[in-house]
Amino acid sequence: MTRPHPARALPPLLALLLLPLVACSDDPPHYSYDAAADAAHGIDRILRARERAVRSGNEDDFLRTVVADPAFEEEQTTYFENLEQLPVGTFRYRLDRSSLERNGDTNGYWGEVEVTLRLQGYDVAPVRTRDRLLFQPGRGGKYRLASATDKSWEQAHLTGSQPWDIEKIDVREDPGVLGIFDDQTVSDATTVLAAVESAVDDDTEVVPVDKVPGVVVYATSDPSYLSELAGLPGGDPEQIDALTVPVPVDMSDPDSRIASYRVMLSEDILGQDPESFGRLVRHELTHVLLGRRGHGAPLWLTEGIAEYVSVQPMPESERQLPAGAMTLVAGGLSELPSDEVFSGPDARAWYAVAWWICEYVARDYSQSTLFWLLDELSGGTDPTEVLHRVLGLTSAELAQRGAALMVSTYG
Repeated sequence: MTRPHPARALPPLLALLLLPLVACSDDPPHYSYDAAADAAHGIDRILRARERAVRSGNEDDFLRTVVADPAFEEEQTTYFENLEQLPVGTFRYRLDRSSLERNGDTNGYWGEVEVTLRLQGYDVAPVRTRDRLLFQPGRGGKYRLASATDKSWEQAHLTGSQPWDIEKIDVREDPGVLGIFDDQTVSDATTVLAAVESAVDDDTEVVPVDKVPGVVVYATSDPSYLSELAGLPGGDPEQIDALTVPVPVDMSDPDSRIASYRVMLSEDILGQDPESFGRLVRHELTHVLLGRRGHGAPLWLTEGIAEYVSVQPMPESERQLPAGAMTLVAGGLSELPSDEVFSGPDARAWYAVAWWICEYVARDYSQSTLFWLLDELSGGTDPTEVLHRVLGLTSAELAQRGAALMVSTYG
């Protein structure tokens, strides 16, 4: 059996020779310092604190994350109180560290922040929006939010701002309906919510749906939400009474998955008579119920179906045409309108013509044929083959028959 050797100490001379190698150096120690990384860490901490404050409903903690500026504190108080009124299911921030940029010669940083928010019961997935925020270091090196406004950046990006981001809102909710109002429109809240609930009941009698989604309605006095949608069907955006818009999960990418559809109502139409207002709301709710179904189908069909559905609860004697509709077909209609023609200066009249084209299909074939056409013509499919296969008609024949039915009804 071999016994282990005990540990041996180094000879004194060898220990002295090695000492300079480990204890002496002509170069001072070097420590790297990344100011942006340190700022990012501090900004992340303050963003986490804002998340916790929103989730717990603690306004004092939320305001501790902003600089001591009375005007900015008031702005952030409004933002917090807006969020408190919403059915928030998910709320979180994510800092894009690569976007951090010094604010001039100060110690502050501008940074792009992604805000994720899900309206529980209304969005099928959380919605991500982006903003560029200014953060300023304070006592103890802790960062605080110093500004939530960068107009030049916002104008160059799809930020996806919502009413609660930029103005004081007043929220009202009935089962399945969330209404976003402000001080000037909240007096109409009861009427609006009742009209939406009634429209859901009426529309589901015609539109085949498996599940009715929760409906979010914007009815604020700020017209910017409608004006920013220039280029969508309906002509001059300032003349638009209402719109139904898809809300993608990534507001900077319109082609991403759709989280929900939201209805925007102009303040100008809130005082309409109940019959006209109800008809308009039913039109928009048809788009909500259909969602992505028929996406890419021609406007004469998607808008025609919405108009057709909107008038079904009304007595035929009260189903009025907009001015110009009869003039549009006075000399006959030789073809179905292209999307460009449909959304041009005669858009309101074309809506009525499209309704009567759909009316003809529903009467001479069936209501279900309308939705069959919608499915077949989705994705931009050439209508020539589809119309012949489904209806046995050319597009010119369908246009002529729809126009003739309208003229015989109102002529």
